[in-house]
Amino acid sequence: MRLKHLSVLAAVTALLALPVQAQAAGAGRTYEVAPWGSDHARGTQAAPLRTIGACLDRVRPGDTCLIHRGTYREQLTPPSGTAGAPITLAAYGDGPVTVDGTERVTGWKDAGDGLVAADTNLPPDPDFNAVFLDNSRAAEGRWPNSGSDPLNTTWAEADPTSTDQHIDDTDLPDADWTGATVHLWAGSNPWAQQTGTVTAGSPGKLDFKGGNYRCPPLCMGNQNYRNYYLVDSKAALDQPGEWYYDEAAHRLYMVPPKGGMAGHTVTAKHRLWGVDLTDSSYVTVRGLNLWGTSLRTGKSSTGVVVDGLHATYISEFSTLPMPPDSDLAIPPTEGHIVASRILDSGVQILGTGNTLKNSEISQSAGDGVLVRGTGNTVTNNYIHDVGWMGSYTPGIEINGNDQTVTHNTIRRTGRASIDTAWQLNGTEFHGNRIAYNDLSEAMRTSRDGSPFYVCCSLNGSGTSIDHNTSHDADGQVGYYVDNYSGNFLLHHNVAWNTGSRGTFFNGHTGPSIANQDHNSSYGIGINGNSVLLSGATDASGSYISNIVGPKPISVTQIGDPLPVVRSNLISDQPGYTDPVNGELWPKAGSPVIDAGETIDGITTDVRGTAPDIGAYEDGEPIWSTGCDLPGCQQRVRHGAWTATASDGTDASAAVDGDINTRWTAAAAQAPGQSLTVDLGETKTFDRLSLDAGRDTSGQPYGFSVSVSRDGKAWSGAVARVAGRSFTQDAAFPVRTARYVRITLTASGPVPWVVNDLRLYGEGPDASSTLQAEQATSTYGVRLGTAATGVLGSGDRIGYRQASVNGGRLTVRLASTCTTGCALQLRLDSPQGPVAATLPVRATGSASTWREQSVTLPHRVTGIHTLYLVAKGAHQVAAVDWLTIRP
Repeated sequence: MRLKHLSVLAAVTALLALPVQAQAAGAGRTYEVAPWGSDHARGTQAAPLRTIGACLDRVRPGDTCLIHRGTYREQLTPPSGTAGAPITLAAYGDGPVTVDGTERVTGWKDAGDGLVAADTNLPPDPDFNAVFLDNSRAAEGRWPNSGSDPLNTTWAEADPTSTDQHIDDTDLPDADWTGATVHLWAGSNPWAQQTGTVTAGSPGKLDFKGGNYRCPPLCMGNQNYRNYYLVDSKAALDQPGEWYYDEAAHRLYMVPPKGGMAGHTVTAKHRLWGVDLTDSSYVTVRGLNLWGTSLRTGKSSTGVVVDGLHATYISEFSTLPMPPDSDLAIPPTEGHIVASRILDSGVQILGTGNTLKNSEISQSAGDGVLVRGTGNTVTNNYIHDVGWMGSYTPGIEINGNDQTVTHNTIRRTGRASIDTAWQLNGTEFHGNRIAYNDLSEAMRTSRDGSPFYVCCSLNGSGTSIDHNTSHDADGQVGYYVDNYSGNFLLHHNVAWNTGSRGTFFNGHTGPSIANQDHNSSYGIGINGNSVLLSGATDASGSYISNIVGPKPISVTQIGDPLPVVRSNLISDQPGYTDPVNGELWPKAGSPVIDAGETIDGITTDVRGTAPDIGAYEDGEPIWSTGCDLPGCQQRVRHGAWTATASDGTDASAAVDGDINTRWTAAAAQAPGQSLTVDLGETKTFDRLSLDAGRDTSGQPYGFSVSVSRDGKAWSGAVARVAGRSFTQDAAFPVRTARYVRITLTASGPVPWVVNDLRLYGEGPDASSTLQAEQATSTYGVRLGTAATGVLGSGDRIGYRQASVNGGRLTVRLASTCTTGCALQLRLDSPQGPVAATLPVRATGSASTWREQSVTLPHRVTGIHTLYLVAKGAHQVAAVDWLTIRP
């Protein structure tokens, strides 16, 4: 089922699919395409073509296909343009243009046993089949049943008597499972998932072939983890919407919705690559939507620009085979199962000098984006809900050298947000820039890893990982440079709520040479080391400095020269502005100010007598991470929340904002047990995230969510959640409430636990710090990596769909205007009602930043698009950030 709160496809389309007639008119011929056209027409506005393919048959270098609103079920294979005359495919701007990779399935007939079936030919490789019911993802039949969110999966647990290729489970239904796919997450420390095929079965028992055979740590048996589920079997069909495809009979089976198939639409995937640029160069693709299909460039592609792509349900598969030897850059071993499906999933930017920007990529069993080759750019993208099959497929997979990956928001991933696969990449990782990315809610289907992960034996010479934020993840580390990798430069990174460490350089009985971490800030939710370099046989040239964090720094002192660790501050009171909400910049009087050392090329823009320790320089604008598209900012600001448990236990740990503290109920799970949270003020949200920590017990077997404005009158259940994933998300229509109640709906053998609760909305929470450079719209002003340029009278920045509940506007700004300047806060349009006028006072110089505030005449509540409009002079003020708080 599609999680509406996690997609802003329609909104982004409306903002980015702007008319491009003026852009297209100059270089070459423009053809128009529309569903009401004819492929025998001339391709003019009065006589458009019917299909995009017909336009591509006509275009030459410099030409443009302008595509009117509609759905196009075809595969696009553009020819090449030239460097000076690219070919352009662009949305016209009159509504969404969707390239759909599916075809309708019709002819449904009763198939007995409560099933219906239709004879249909699906793509030749059944591993990549995908089915949609009424434009939502339909789940393949599976046991045990799971919810609609593939990142909130439900596992069966094998008995300890299971062995490497055998499962004992007294709960297994008595059915013929022969030929089914068994999906395994098992072992002492299962850092990857794997699949096999059931060969025989009897009541409570299964034999299977496949998997990794690596035992331990990745095997079934008497291990810490014995998780599995079954798919690809007709025996698993038992709830409405589930499907099974009989490849031999070319027959699709489905459990029909209640009331039957009448009035329902079923489509199935037919095209893996809706836009196939494998043999194309110098092509621009702008403002298109992809549904149930993906886009790729090729090894020889160059000069391709993909701008404003909105790709949903891009990759689906049910097996995790070992990568073929031909895909591997180093000799194959059984451990290379982790690289399964990296090269055949996601939006793929291959080749040299290609760009993916301003795009939303979501819903993938594998990669969100694969960038591979040399000198490609992936910037300002929103990537979410990917990698749910549990191999090393991340939000962005980076292979090759000289890649630029910046300003992306990556949220809700099965494993890493950003990853590189050395098995496919080889050991070079030179000259890559990974910066200003926001990485959160990672590691949903793994325990061993991190939002940012590199492995193994990589040489990162010339690579910089800087100005990133890593937070609210279920792994162990914020930034993880694993197994013998060296020459990685990390600096000005931020991590909180990442588990045991901020950054980990893992020598793992081998060398970890010349790795560096400078000027990084680590905060709440780290309980091991702020930085750890361990297990190295040689740590020569390692250098850790200007770090601020809550836990010690530990570095193996071996090598020539010996590692350097100095000018760091380890303190649980470092003077952060708001650590629970990730605002780890120093406030006045912080001991980090002017306490650092100078490092060439790293400590720039110094204010005061010396560099500050940590990621932010006091007196400079506060840099931010992530994209500036709608949906990139969703986390609700954590205030003075309190929690009350129905069993009377102290539940404060559930709402303290620290992922490592835990509330545990007093007794085993039973329906009716509850936890009630008082947010202290009304908030607007549409998703609750319940984090039950990093072990395998205590996750609720089922719960419902209800809300209240006053703590007395409660809604019914706005969401019901089943499953036992480490973090469980409840999604529901937008609600405004002060109180939230979580009530158990199922029994379980152990007490339930909560490590952290988080809330999310469709847009930003205006009580959070709204960074100016993350504005979703601008007029007349340039945005930088921190703050805006100077706004003149009439210039503005805007934030779409912000949740507002406040009476005081605060803006951090720099201004030389001495009289008559102001910033107006307007609601819903640039000419909308004026909610506040902030008189701007000169700060002393254009680089002196001050906070200035004004009380609103009337409190503002609800969801609004906010505009900050400059008035009064040619140069009014540069803006760093703003907040609206009570």
